[in-house]
Amino acid sequence: MATKPISQASPKLLAIQKDLQQLASMAGYLNSAIDGPQLRLSFTLYGRVLVEDAQAGLDITPRLQAWSDRVAVRLREDSSSAVLPPQIQISAPQPLPNGEGFYVISSMSFNSKVTEQGYQRVRNAILGAYQAAVNLREKKIWGDEA
Repeated sequence: MATKPISQASPKLLAIQKDLQQLASMAGYLNSAIDGPQLRLSFTLYGRVLVEDAQAGLDITPRLQAWSDRVAVRLREDSSSAVLPPQIQISAPQPLPNGEGFYVISSMSFNSKVTEQGYQRVRNAILGAYQAAVNLREKKIWGDEA
């Protein structure tokens, strides 16, 4: 019985995969894999907020959910819907190891199909989402300020 040949990714798609893997390692995204003739990616983005106590963590949860929803919508729009709708999970407030406060984390898991033509849109959308997470973590910029 003859076996069907496996389609190989183009050199350009392999270069795109390498670029996205470097982006993933830099940004804290996870799980990239190639599935020719398209590049299919899975990645997780973390939005973290530090608060002084568990009650403050519970109080900030709706705002963190709204932030996650905005980032997800922007990712879909900026990628021309190449990024599929995410799964979003908000953690319960967890104490910091040093006992000086609590943190709440939003985990957003996305999948994407990347083609040679749509690569730049997906890459820019991922970079924008990463920048939003950095702004939230380091500068406490929620992106909802008018």
